[in-house]
Amino acid sequence: MAKKMHPVQIARRISLGIVLVGLTILTILHQKMQGIPSIDALDPFGGLETLMKFLAGGEFIKKIEPGNIVLFGAVVALGLVLSRFFCGWFCAFGALQGVFGWIGQKIFKKRFVVPAKIDKVLRWAKYPVLVAIIYFTWTTASLVIRPYDPLAAFGHLSVGFPDLWTEFAVGFVLLILILVGSMFYDRVFCKYMCPLGAVNAILSRVPLFRIKRVESTCISCSKCDRVCPMNVEVSTVQVVNSPECIACMECVTACPTKKPSLVATLAGKAVNLWTPIIIGLAIYIGAALIGQATNMLQFVAPKLTDLASKGNINVADIKGSSTYAEVAAAFGIETERLYRELGLDMKKVPETTKLKDTAALADIEDFETDTVRFAVAKILGVPYEGESAETGTTEKPAETSAAPQAQEQQAEPTSAKTETAKPAAAAFTVPADFVLEGTMTIQDVAKALSVSTQQVIQKLGLPADIPVDKPLRDMKDQYGYTMTTLKDKIKE
Repeated sequence: MAKKMHPVQIARRISLGIVLVGLTILTILHQKMQGIPSIDALDPFGGLETLMKFLAGGEFIKKIEPGNIVLFGAVVALGLVLSRFFCGWFCAFGALQGVFGWIGQKIFKKRFVVPAKIDKVLRWAKYPVLVAIIYFTWTTASLVIRPYDPLAAFGHLSVGFPDLWTEFAVGFVLLILILVGSMFYDRVFCKYMCPLGAVNAILSRVPLFRIKRVESTCISCSKCDRVCPMNVEVSTVQVVNSPECIACMECVTACPTKKPSLVATLAGKAVNLWTPIIIGLAIYIGAALIGQATNMLQFVAPKLTDLASKGNINVADIKGSSTYAEVAAAFGIETERLYRELGLDMKKVPETTKLKDTAALADIEDFETDTVRFAVAKILGVPYEGESAETGTTEKPAETSAAPQAQEQQAEPTSAKTETAKPAAAAFTVPADFVLEGTMTIQDVAKALSVSTQQVIQKLGLPADIPVDKPLRDMKDQYGYTMTTLKDKIKE
């Protein structure tokens, strides 16, 4: 007769199941409906990436929302108090690996273990992965991990294989390898590749939570070692200090001794098993409440029409989830004019179509959301450098089948924000080591470069009436620029 599962493990599986099922449902609905968060907005690791860019230039990485920072903050708080509790209780990708691990055990009737010497080396692999992602995110100011992220690939399975393969070929291959590998080896990605796991492993050096072994009652049966999904050797230590421990407490609940031989502790004192669970839930819920109070817990970008009603809209705000009708209404453009500029047939591509679905409906291979941004910018007569301007390069609008509109009168500016024509840059030399920061005011820049504020305004191509005593990053939405653009111009 199979042994009855401990209530703590039932609770853990319910928690992981809710997270995995919820994430899966949201990623499917995101492809079908507006207002549903994408996988990028739900991944806590994105919080670390976008936080670095925000600190450097006062902007968030495209596809990432402030909610990611809240989630990442919750993960850090959990790591400092409860070690890798997030990995063991709230990680959807860990839960997915657990499902395939369960399938593997049913098929093969055993758990496989990587040889100790190889395992010891592989455990370090996640740290270079973390360093590489941080470095390239910092230098490119973009979501560099996305095409290679198996979780992002999982979140886009519902788009269909052709689109999935086009955007996430590497990530999809990694996803398959990881899930197949998890059938043989428990949580193979968590152990060897996960950058968020590396962050948590670093944080696990300082938490209050530890599992201790009571040697006087331990019978050295090694059952704790066998049930540990991270292959931590529990039976040979007094305190489990391993950075691989995910606080799943499988070892504690599997211990067969009548007197406690493995106990959960906080600050060195033994506590009930439910105590760290309650604390973990409280930290996550607390982070959500703080996010709500500060208006940062946003997983979906505001609708274009909402931005337009507030007079705070830019061409760059157009998203792949926006519809043509929404774009036209938000920017005050006639729908027919927008379609002519794009060379699209309204019969094939109705105005209720999401921009990201255009390529499939119109059979245009290279159609991107940026194509629409360029078209809107052209109609309104405002500058737009392209999505890749974040990385220091400028995209050109994709060619469409539309006839040139050179003879057509340009539309008058609407309620959408437009940019003032930029005068020629003032001639002065900027030292090679000068770094323009979003926290600087125009006065700060002028003082640092020993020039007038008017020269700085002209150099940056800003409107003449822009305030000179406010931080540049606080005015970017009002005046329609990005810090990346300004940093490029100051170097010209």
